[in-house]
Amino acid sequence: MTAQRDTIARWVASEILPHEVAVRRWLARSWGAALDVDDVVQEAYCRIAALGSIEHIENGRAYFFATARSIAADTFRRSKVAGAKAMTEIELCDVEDASPRADRSAEARQELLRIDRFLSTFSLTCRRVIELRRLQGLSQRETAERLGISEHSVENHVTRGIRRVMKMLADEDAAIDNREAASLDGN
Repeated sequence: MTAQRDTIARWVASEILPHEVAVRRWLARSWGAALDVDDVVQEAYCRIAALGSIEHIENGRAYFFATARSIAADTFRRSKVAGAKAMTEIELCDVEDASPRADRSAEARQELLRIDRFLSTFSLTCRRVIELRRLQGLSQRETAERLGISEHSVENHVTRGIRRVMKMLADEDAAIDNREAASLDGN
């Protein structure tokens, strides 16, 4: 079991640790003062280090972000429940609107434009399949009928297209992180 622990420790050092700054920045930007970023990152490291195997993880960066997002959401939900019991009537009047904040809406629009830029490099059929399935919410059968292709082709286009988009996102994020790290080293 020690060899497995060593393997996981080396994997964390090479595949997770380099993304800590990006995760911290994202947590601070996304959640603000609603949670303690240090606690979330520490808990993410604990959960990842406690894994029995890393064989199922294709992208360490994405896994780190997903783990941190899950911990942040759990923490936020727990604090909302605990905080709701202690709220006075005056504090209830100051509860934030549940609709997305302007910065989150802008961030979502930017992310959609980014994905659209990636999709523009795909074949027309693959792009249309992803748009109909993921953006318009059509079923696999409806998408196949609308485009005049088999349901199997729809499934293949979605699977390959989403994988390609995820890789492009990860590659672009890594390039941004590398440029930011290089600019910090140069200062």
